[in-house]
Amino acid sequence: MRLTLPFTKSKPAKKAGAAKRPKMAAEGRRATRRRARARWLRPALRFGAPTVLIGSIATGGYLLWTDGTVQRSYAEAAAALTEATVDAGLSVKSISVSGRIETNRETLIEAIGISIDDPILAIDIREVLDRVRAIGWVEDAVVERRLPDRLHIQLEERKAAAIWQHDGNLVLVDLAGNVIGADGLDRYQHLKVIVGEDAPQKTAQLIDLLASEPMLENRIVAAVWIAGRRWNLRLKNGIDIRLPEDNPAHALGRLAQLERDHKVLERDLVAIDLRQSDRLIVRMTEEAAERRRAHKDET
Repeated sequence: MRLTLPFTKSKPAKKAGAAKRPKMAAEGRRATRRRARARWLRPALRFGAPTVLIGSIATGGYLLWTDGTVQRSYAEAAAALTEATVDAGLSVKSISVSGRIETNRETLIEAIGISIDDPILAIDIREVLDRVRAIGWVEDAVVERRLPDRLHIQLEERKAAAIWQHDGNLVLVDLAGNVIGADGLDRYQHLKVIVGEDAPQKTAQLIDLLASEPMLENRIVAAVWIAGRRWNLRLKNGIDIRLPEDNPAHALGRLAQLERDHKVLERDLVAIDLRQSDRLIVRMTEEAAERRRAHKDET
């Protein structure tokens, strides 16, 4: 049992630790400030110090680069690595090609630009591909490294469709109007000759048109694209066939029928004009015209 003395006037005793409370509060405030400072100081130290270090390295690297040290070191390392790949057997020992029919062998070798024993890993495939695709006969190509020592090239060649006469030169073109060039021209003398600035782009149209009348196709040797609108056809015997801009296939069909019925293409004519659908206009040779005039005078 606790004894209480109500009449005692003495001051109550201080609780243990009460005297230390102000001191502890001050220390707490100082610790809070230290923690707050640590919170912003640590990230600053974490990011600031490396930034200074990186800046120093970057400055040093720039100086090394400008005085050539890094370039020399890089070149030496690359050369050493390349030599090591060759020593390991990674060098060109053979170049194989598939799909080549018309492409000139020497032209292809020059375009590839690679020699035996060149480091195969150092070959720029994209550059080789661009050079090969620049050959007139090549429509597309694939260049592959086949490790350890072979380079393979797959060609897709164009198909010659006509001979384009332009600026006094003769070159082969394909159906899409792509210029192949003069290489191999001697093997394609049977193709039709086309004339006109935009004639190559109309090659497919012309081939389809002539195919519609095989009897006439064999007699036609050339076609002239006139004013970007229509065709004039030249036959083997020198007769010019003037086709209309609209529906040239119908006009060519009329001519085929006239030939079957009246053999008009075997007469002494210079030109046959089919540009008007309701009539046929012919122009005779000078000799034929002279004979006709003489015959009229006699009668």
